[in-house]
Amino acid sequence: MRVGNERTKAFEDLLQRYVPALKRLARSYAREPAEQDDLLQEIALGLWTALPNFRGEASERTWMYRVAHNTAISFVTSRNRRSQREQNGAIPDLPTLESGAESTVIEDQQRARLWAAVEELPLTDRQIVVLHFEGLSAAEIEVVTGLSAGNVATRLSRARQKLVARVRGEKNEPNAG
Repeated sequence: MRVGNERTKAFEDLLQRYVPALKRLARSYAREPAEQDDLLQEIALGLWTALPNFRGEASERTWMYRVAHNTAISFVTSRNRRSQREQNGAIPDLPTLESGAESTVIEDQQRARLWAAVEELPLTDRQIVVLHFEGLSAAEIEVVTGLSAGNVATRLSRARQKLVARVRGEKNEPNAG
């Protein structure tokens, strides 16, 4: 079927362009590498399923993040229910360092601290920060999350303050700033 081939080609092109971003998104929702892989597979399935319904009302990128975001929310909800039943208290692994260069090690440590701080944010703030890291504007994040652009900007500003404090090792009360 030609339509099937076009869908397959569109899907492959989409994944080729966005897999690195989707991997980062999966990492923000899932701490364990196996969970990240599972989530990435779920996102790919979600994209495949939603692809025939893409009407171009938003940019392809924004649509892709919306599908990924919704899939990740469902994944996290299921994981949390499962975790509550299993009482799993695993501590997230930090990425392994492959390079021996001192500057690379320092950059990797800083990146690991930043991601650890991002993972400590409430889910909505974490979503906004990750989408911001991926280069989405407040208006695009509004489309993905359903929050107003003003709310996105406010939450992003507060999340930045929390991240700076956490990366620096400062205490940051939940209701502060």
